[in-house]
Order: sequence, then structure tokens, then C-alpha cells
Amino acid sequence: MEPYNDEFMTFDHESGQYLLTEKALLSRGIDLRADLAETETVTPEAVIEMVTRTASDMIYGYIHQFSARHDRQDHLLAHVPSLRKILFGAMLYQAVYIRRNGNLYLSTDDNERHKAIDELAKQILMRRVPELGVSILYAGS
Repeated sequence: MEPYNDEFMTFDHESGQYLLTEKALLSRGIDLRADLAETETVTPEAVIEMVTRTASDMIYGYIHQFSARHDRQDHLLAHVPSLRKILFGAMLYQAVYIRRNGNLYLSTDDNERHKAIDELAKQILMRRVPELGVSILYAGS
């Protein structure tokens, strides 16, 4: 499978990462455009881009903590069909978490930074990938 775009997720070739779309956020009840309609300070597109890119960066960063072979992990995430579904679910939970709690990686409190990744997103990422026989988080033993 080659990386592909659909109405819920697109592949950014520059970063080598999938990104959620606005429609994906709407499927989880996050309507940033409506929330921002009352303000005039920021364009909705910029905020949507920030939330989707942050969720992607956070989930890819979390996955990368489990292996020194980031290139291999990224290749698998881009090309294994069931991993794309797992990634989608994890990024959705992370986007909801960011919307409710903010980006806790920006906190100066170590305890808050350790809580930056949503627990449900972590659980989804621990799922066994049928094509691999292990989770994308498996580091070997």
C-alpha cells in the first residue's frame, strides 16, 4: 500500500506523517471553525492545522520512543493498512485530548509533560498489528 489521502486523513510527504483532516475532527465533535467564529484573532484554518499537526507530531513522537529505527516505523505507518487505522484512532483521541487539555508538552511542570499523551491513544497504539504480529510499539526482546 502506498500512503494515500482520504476525507479523514492526509499524508504529508514533507514530514512523512499522516495528518487528520477537519472532517476527522468533526467526527469526534470538535468543530474548531464554529468555536473560533466568535473571535477575530486567528483564522480557523491556522488553528485546525495547529491541532492536527500537533496531534500527529505527538503520536509519531510517542511511537518513536520505542525504537531507534524511526525510518522503519515511519515506513510501516505509511504502508501497512491496519497500522493506518490504528494511527487514525490514536491521533483522534490525541486531538480530543489536546482540545480539552492543551499541549501538555509545553508545560514547565514535569508531571504534566508526562501526561501529554492520551491514555486511550496509548492503548490503541499497543494493539497487535496483524501484518506484523506485534504492536508498532514493540521494541524487541
